[in-house]
Amino acid sequence: VAVVLHHPKKRGKTYRLATEKDLEVFREAEKCLEEKRVKLMDEWGIDPVPDEKIPLMSGVFNVPIYGIHKWGDLFNSRQKLALITFTEKVRLAYKKMIEEGHDKEYAKGLVSYLALGVDRLANRTSQQNLWNVFAEKAEQVFLRQALPMLWDYCEINSCENQGWAKQFSYVLNAIKPLSTLSLTANITQLSAISQPYHDNYFDAVFTDPPYYFNVPYADLSDFFYVWLKRTIGNIFPELFSTPLTPKNNEIVQMEHWDKKRYPEKDK
Repeated sequence: VAVVLHHPKKRGKTYRLATEKDLEVFREAEKCLEEKRVKLMDEWGIDPVPDEKIPLMSGVFNVPIYGIHKWGDLFNSRQKLALITFTEKVRLAYKKMIEEGHDKEYAKGLVSYLALGVDRLANRTSQQNLWNVFAEKAEQVFLRQALPMLWDYCEINSCENQGWAKQFSYVLNAIKPLSTLSLTANITQLSAISQPYHDNYFDAVFTDPPYYFNVPYADLSDFFYVWLKRTIGNIFPELFSTPLTPKNNEIVQMEHWDKKRYPEKDK
């Protein structure tokens, strides 16, 4: 429909109609996607474009009604090409650090941050991104905790403006304060329903309310999980052993949706 232009040395944006050249570039991306997809699938043993199924949950995940059945279907061809390319670079970064003799755990930590950057980029480069006409920018996918059907969307340049540099800057901003803390803490990863601590062990417990059946946390997490599985699933196989996030022990009560979401849970 339109192309939005931004000059790095000028304020504001300009708009023009899409041209045949723009469409030609998009079609070229489609060709490149198919070639790269086959190559990476052969190397990784997994489809680089997420092929895991999106559950249908009326009023929450409506996109399957309109033919969007897999997580990879949420992205157009050019967006898929960009995301699997960034994913490939994260995997190559880990391989390069190991070849250069870096500590394995250090390399794991570093590429984990890069993987979070890819997840943030996915949140800004899908067919679920609305154009904010007032701020003149792309909004993130989850304006609310759902995947409604959008009839139009905007596509950003993954390498400019709101692209990789901007999205990874949020990860860096989170890391920097933590790296300067002089305090120490013990961090334990475990299930909330199975803890080794005795009663009255803690002075206080802070939780994020699960909202009963209003917010399907595990299903929402799958949007990011499927990309993490492709960026760092090879170095953290124990964390990505399931096709999607585990849901049998989730705290959110979703039984009225479960048979439609995941029929296999009854087996």
